[in-house]
Amino acid sequence: MTTRYPALPKTVQAPGGPVKVIATKENIKHENAECWGLYDPELRTITIDMKAAPRQRWLTFFHELTHVALIDSGINNGLNDSLHEAICDAVATQRMREKFK
Repeated sequence: MTTRYPALPKTVQAPGGPVKVIATKENIKHENAECWGLYDPELRTITIDMKAAPRQRWLTFFHELTHVALIDSGINNGLNDSLHEAICDAVATQRMREKFK
């Protein structure tokens, strides 16, 4: 059975207010490394590379949305970068399981 992935939302509500989701076909870079997505807390935007496969887009979206929750709640202040990324990966993986069983 093939999973059908819906379009990503254009806006999501988060603890600190709405976050705009931007779809792009341009390469996204974070700290000089290419990535599938990025959260900008100053602009409150999540940018997703639409060249990624649909499953990867959703996984990246959930990963970036977890960054939003950690930053909005202030929990990120007590996390080093490695732990912050590991938490985002774990939550994104679980959200994929919940949404796309």
